[in-house]
Amino acid sequence: MKAKTIKSVLRRKIEHWCANIDDEHVRKLVADNTIVTGGAIVSMLLGEKPNDFDVYMRTRSAAYAVCRYYVEKFKQ
Repeated sequence: MKAKTIKSVLRRKIEHWCANIDDEHVRKLVADNTIVTGGAIVSMLLGEKPNDFDVYMRTRSAAYAVCRYYVEKFKQ
């Protein structure tokens, strides 16, 4: 896969994730602060299907907000 295609795939994955977040503030944090790294990129460069996507948040506050969101979701 070419870099442009990989970027498009990753963008669509993040958009799909965001579409499933109920909280507008958290959705925006994910959209603005997510960084994808790891083996998924290597797999796509090699033309293989990624097993998973490693995501990181640009800021500690964004990571904390996303964690709190999912903790609350799982408590229900």
